[in-house]
Amino acid sequence: MKYKRLRNKLTGCFILANGRAPIIEEVNYFLNNGYPLLIAADGGADTCKVLGLTPDIIAGDFDSVSPETLQLFSKKSKIQKISGQYDTDVEKCIKVAISMGIKECVLAGATGDRLDHSFNNIGMVLKYFPEIRIKLMSESSILQVITGETKIEGTPGETVSLFGIDDNTLFTTEGLAFPLNRETLPFGKRDGTSNKALTGIFSVVVEGGKGILIRELEKMTAFRLSKESSPASKKSMLNDQKKAFDNNGN
Repeated sequence: MKYKRLRNKLTGCFILANGRAPIIEEVNYFLNNGYPLLIAADGGADTCKVLGLTPDIIAGDFDSVSPETLQLFSKKSKIQKISGQYDTDVEKCIKVAISMGIKECVLAGATGDRLDHSFNNIGMVLKYFPEIRIKLMSESSILQVITGETKIEGTPGETVSLFGIDDNTLFTTEGLAFPLNRETLPFGKRDGTSNKALTGIFSVVVEGGKGILIRELEKMTAFRLSKESSPASKKSMLNDQKKAFDNNGN
């Protein structure tokens, strides 16, 4: 299997869950830029089928993936059934990645109509940091945990949001429109949304705890929408994917 050949030199993986599907260009960006191992979390394998992707590993309790999809990938993917009701399929896949020594992960398809699922998956990013550093990707944003000093290659004008976990975590920034100097941003008490990058590089220093950084997905990945792939076209692409799911009975 492919994952065995790559195991000793893998640093990053891409986990695709069974929530709102990303568009293929964004998935391919990460697969080609440091996250080459594709892991499907249960029904995420159905998403792979619709997107034309072949997962290296399919893991979960298989209560949502279609039998036809499992059959399709039976000779191409490592299929790993993991029973147990004390962790979600996403967490099962995170544990698989950790067992392989993977240190970096992008998690997609983990947000959508179920707010409880979305909130729980944000918790997974925090729970497993720094054992594995997970970037949680939604339709338009990407979330990650940061600590210490983090320098980011960004785009002038991009939206940057910061959140603290508790009252004692201090934030210091450089290169943002609204600078912070050892200030707290406790979640639910002080708003840290919608700051702006002034230059191509900005930095955040987090002292005394962990912070959450949320950025624009399009800007972070340098994924530029051309006239043929305008925001309206992106919405059309997502609608086309939804129709494909409906046609496949998902």
